[in-house]
Amino acid sequence: MTTRRSASRPPDRPAGPASTRESPAYPSAEDYIRAVQRPDVVFDRPDLAAATFDTHPMLGIPVPASGSTAVVFRATVGGTPQALRFFTRDDASTQQRYTALNTWFTERGLTGDVAACQWVERAILVNGQRWPMVQMEWVAGRPLDQHVEDLVDDDNRDALATLAGAWRDLLRRAQAARFAHGDLQHGNVLVDDTGRPRLVDFDSSWIAPFEGLPPPSEGGHRNYQPENRVWGPWMDTFPGLVIYLSLLALAREPTQWDQLNDGENLLFGRRDYQPPHQTQAWTRVDRLHDPEIDRLAARLRACCAPDWTASTDLEALLQAPLPWWTRTTATTTATTATSATSAASAASTPPVPPAPAPARPSRLDQTGGANASPWPDVPTTVGASPAPPQPGATWWQQTGGSTPPLSPPARTQAAPAGTPTASPPAPPAGGSPSATRAGRGNRGRSAGAAGPGPAAGRGRSAGRALRALGRALPVAVVAMAVWAVLVGALSPALGLAGAAAFALVPVLLVLFLFAIRARRRRGPPGGT
Repeated sequence: MTTRRSASRPPDRPAGPASTRESPAYPSAEDYIRAVQRPDVVFDRPDLAAATFDTHPMLGIPVPASGSTAVVFRATVGGTPQALRFFTRDDASTQQRYTALNTWFTERGLTGDVAACQWVERAILVNGQRWPMVQMEWVAGRPLDQHVEDLVDDDNRDALATLAGAWRDLLRRAQAARFAHGDLQHGNVLVDDTGRPRLVDFDSSWIAPFEGLPPPSEGGHRNYQPENRVWGPWMDTFPGLVIYLSLLALAREPTQWDQLNDGENLLFGRRDYQPPHQTQAWTRVDRLHDPEIDRLAARLRACCAPDWTASTDLEALLQAPLPWWTRTTATTTATTATSATSAASAASTPPVPPAPAPARPSRLDQTGGANASPWPDVPTTVGASPAPPQPGATWWQQTGGSTPPLSPPARTQAAPAGTPTASPPAPPAGGSPSATRAGRGNRGRSAGAAGPGPAAGRGRSAGRALRALGRALPVAVVAMAVWAVLVGALSPALGLAGAAAFALVPVLLVLFLFAIRARRRRGPPGGT
């Protein structure tokens, strides 16, 4: 009887592919790197034996993307770029799973949303044993977080809004086809050259034929999963909402990226899903004061409840009414903002003589004047203002406004008022690590639960400034070379000190123009 490694077993002690614990351990990443340098020796299939592997520009050897369960190499097989995925653990997946998934993708019309995959049994010879691999379509694109960062750098809000709509469309098609990825996160979503997101890495996936089978050992990236995730058809609903809300919030205010992204998330992280939901991410999203963002944020708060489990797809979740307690939270937040605004106005208004207390008006007398209602009109983020409190009623007995259903956004959304419209950037010419991006999605599982802090934003801002300085440096060098000719011609007349001062002019000019350009690109900080 075949035995499988339990989920509690440490991942750095892989079991073998056979039926006993004494069977050989799976090769390591270093073993595979050495092996693929001689494809004619380690592969039996003629097209694989003639494959050409991409090499590191400095090291000159194939360098894969590494994850907790597999390594991925980019290779040209039969003239076509392919992603070759080799396992480092025995419990990562099986031939039966990948064969069933590939058939399901074809039958349900999902080939445009996922990278095609094929299991190859006994594909490669390593350490005297033959091991399987998954041969996958190479997606010419970039991981979601890298693509988003480029759009943020360009302040391309229209493209971010379009990407959010494309993401929601992808989830709608996948969940309607009874497919759940199981590890939706920035490293397992590639955005191709047309701007279309595509899914890769299916070790944790679910389809209808898997109903009743035990779940895989992989549980998904910690920054995208709820506390009580259940492996099944609706496990993509929560991470799908996290990504959708993050993309829309960035489309409203891209500067949030520098403060909230830490390289292992988009905007939200593990600790943001814990009550009382008063982290920096929630604060910055609330400051947008956008009705659609507020409703999505209230929905995500509701999904973070300890007893919540996904029971439907994302579309049905967004159309359902919000729980009463999220409406109360939204009303309380709005009341606090209104009170602060009223206090500021009162401080700048000269005092007026006191007036006699008016009698309590009826509900119809709400137009102002001497008999105006003492209950303020409190805006809410769920669509309607709450009714005034009834006498003797406590806060939890008050009625909240109705919640209008969320409708899908248009494929292209207009930028907020006052924001210059920019066209989407040209797609990158090169490809990205393939289909699985095995390493990017797994680092967060072993990382601590602490979310991004100010240091993360400062580090990314410094990195962006260094990249821009690197682009400006060649211009400065050329200017210096031209200027040196002029200085050499004028040095007899100016003297040594005068020539040195004269040579500093282009350097100062280039640095001044670079500072102006950087300030214009950054723009004023938002969310305050």
